[in-house]
Amino acid sequence: MKDADIMIVVGAMLGAAILATGQQTGNEWKLRYAGDSDRVHFSVDRYTRFSHWAFGSDVPLSRFRGFSLSMLDLGGPAKFEYVADAGKLVCKGNFSWSRGTGTFTFVPSPEFAAEMTKLGYDAPTADQAFDMMASNVGLDFARGIRDAGLEASTSQLLQLHNHGLTLDYIRDVQRAGYRDFRAQDYIDVRNHGVTADFLHDLKTAGYNLTSRQIIDLRMHGVNAEFMGDLKQAGYDLPVGEITELRMHGVDGRFVGDLKTYGLHPKASDLVQFKMHGVTPEFLRELKDSGYGEISEEQIVQLRNHGVGPEFIREASAMGYRFTPQELTDLQMHGVNADYLRRLKESGMRNLDAQQIAKLKMHGVD
Repeated sequence: MKDADIMIVVGAMLGAAILATGQQTGNEWKLRYAGDSDRVHFSVDRYTRFSHWAFGSDVPLSRFRGFSLSMLDLGGPAKFEYVADAGKLVCKGNFSWSRGTGTFTFVPSPEFAAEMTKLGYDAPTADQAFDMMASNVGLDFARGIRDAGLEASTSQLLQLHNHGLTLDYIRDVQRAGYRDFRAQDYIDVRNHGVTADFLHDLKTAGYNLTSRQIIDLRMHGVNAEFMGDLKQAGYDLPVGEITELRMHGVDGRFVGDLKTYGLHPKASDLVQFKMHGVTPEFLRELKDSGYGEISEEQIVQLRNHGVGPEFIREASAMGYRFTPQELTDLQMHGVNADYLRRLKESGMRNLDAQQIAKLKMHGVD
């Protein structure tokens, strides 16, 4: 198991429930062998009128004063101390059958409180000192936070540690270019699984975002590669538009293909194109056929009615210059390139779209 202690804090409702069931307030410890020869499993329960703290893990023997493994084997009265920077637990009880149980008294460390004050923190309260002892928040962590230039209260120091913030993570985030994060920013991005590599890649791609914007990207599955693809394709977009693109399935390949074909639709058009199955190849064909300047709505209309680039291209080759609406109407009436060719071959060469559609409707073939 990890060396870090595990702590659970349960609020006033649980405390009330404990009292309601008749369990008395108090402080209890348990100790037994662990799998490692230089560690023991040590757990603590601390009940007050309104709360219940519990922590336990495999801890090194160096944390104890007045205890040795032989005491577990020999049995008998137990009296020892569990020592951390923030304070110590003075433990009493008994050993038997290779296990120990008993009660403890928590003694906050005045030296720790004084050093915390020197570092610029508030002196911890008795409860905060217990929390710091239980979760192994020591002076090294407190100094590291200050050395990183991060302003944090004693309460925030505990929050940083209990949310899994390590000094290495904080340094990596700062090396990635985010030196203005506050304590809560670190907690928020860490809780949402934001890695330092992700932050580094965002900076490399040219984005300078707030923690809230970064979390929005992460929550919507936007990765740094997609962000970079957008930049390379010439899209410098706010986070809201980027997440909308991702939500509708627009990916780096889609915008990359558009750029390859010399196309640069608006971000809102990208969403509509993706929703209606308009591919970069379809857009290129429209452009090559002389329809590169039509609106997004007209492009979607053509795609929804099955007007293919081949029909548009062949109609253009035969000299027809239909509007997008006329192309749609012709498609709806079953007019295809072969029909246009037969009309041409029969001598009917100067017909407009409406005339062609009427001929088809009346069975002129």
